[in-house]
Amino acid sequence: MNKKRSDVKEVIGKSGGLDRRMSGRQVQMYAIGGTVGTGIFLASGNVIHVAGPGGAVVAYLIGAIMMYLMMSCLGELTVAMPVSGNVQAYATEFISPAMGFTAGWMKWISCAVTVTAQIVASAIIMKNIFPNVNSLVWIVLFTLLLATLNLLPSGNFGETEFWFASIKVIGIVLFVITGIGIVTGVIGNKPIGFTNFISDGGAFPNGFKAIIASLLTAIFAFGGSDIIANAAGESKNPEIEMPKAIRGFLIMITLCYVASVILIGCVLPWRQANLAGSPFAYMFKSAGISSASLLVNIIVVTSALSSANSFLHASVRTLWSLAKHNQAPKILAKTNEKKVPVYSLVISLAFAAFAIVSSFLAPGTVYLFLISLLASLDIFIYTIDCICQMRFRKRFIAAGNKVENLKYKTPFYPFTPIAAIILYAVVVVAMLFDPTEKLAIYFGVPSILILYVGYKLFYKNNYKAK
Repeated sequence: MNKKRSDVKEVIGKSGGLDRRMSGRQVQMYAIGGTVGTGIFLASGNVIHVAGPGGAVVAYLIGAIMMYLMMSCLGELTVAMPVSGNVQAYATEFISPAMGFTAGWMKWISCAVTVTAQIVASAIIMKNIFPNVNSLVWIVLFTLLLATLNLLPSGNFGETEFWFASIKVIGIVLFVITGIGIVTGVIGNKPIGFTNFISDGGAFPNGFKAIIASLLTAIFAFGGSDIIANAAGESKNPEIEMPKAIRGFLIMITLCYVASVILIGCVLPWRQANLAGSPFAYMFKSAGISSASLLVNIIVVTSALSSANSFLHASVRTLWSLAKHNQAPKILAKTNEKKVPVYSLVISLAFAAFAIVSSFLAPGTVYLFLISLLASLDIFIYTIDCICQMRFRKRFIAAGNKVENLKYKTPFYPFTPIAAIILYAVVVVAMLFDPTEKLAIYFGVPSILILYVGYKLFYKNNYKAK
């Protein structure tokens, strides 16, 4: 029992070396900055087009439920064991070093590719604002901006991301207020109401299969919810700040997403929704407020860059944690005088530079494929989070502790982690029946197996199952 207790302390200790300056409000906005991005501002248009207004609401509600279940599990782990690198450190401790290695690298790939997806999305939106400027220009400028922000110490980075993310939150609040005004007739010539949910095929014009087909995009919209755990290792007082940050985050994200999708479905007919521009901007334009389109596009770009900023920070900390656990080259664990893992930052940015290549291809097609791939990786990572929580709780009790002593407890345990794992399995099976999303499985599963088997083969002398 004592060894198990010391193992947990050792995992927490491996978070040492980073700067603990992030406050509770910064942690919460850091997570919101990562989660609220193009999944709602840009991709929601594609979801409405595919599944219809009612189907989009259902898809995002399912995504919200899955996020809540996973975050409830991760919250218990994060508060009890505040470490940077989260899933990699937890999987190493509670499953096996091989699974920690696999989950860590998949998490890093997921974060780095998300940076790419957000940069590509930003370039798509900037094309609407400055149609004559090459997308490559924006990609290079945005990459340099993200590199600069991530060189800041954790406290300064947290404050920057706080205000960065605040812009999108204010934008969503204004959008919701305006949307309600348009629907009720306070803004515009006459009330629109819920006509789009009744006419032209109704709420579900393309049937149940369309909801399944758009589910991955909705899940992607909530992707990154778990990066709040990355900030735990750099927060001032995680036991006090993290529970508040997690609860506030869950409430704010769910309300923002569901309310926004309902309003978009009311104002924007599903046949007009697409990926070529933000449905937020289209909504104002269709309501006769064309002058607001520029402002909305600016908010969307800011939102995408804020998300990219959070994910780059998370990818750097994940790579740093891999190195600290001897699952990546040791040089990646080194930090500069500001306690920033600069080598991990360089590698993560180099990987994210895939955006430059994709900009020469079909940006919309690349973006949709990245969404499917990232959602499939997220499902794997979130499943590992839930398994780790169950094993942590079992070990916690076996060590003679009481559940009441936990600062944050997973509600409805063990139903919550089990329900989450079952839902993730159902989504994976559903993906196999969609030609586009099936490709994500074909890319994702082999990658997971290669990493896991590769670790077992090359590090089998050091492997020891918990």
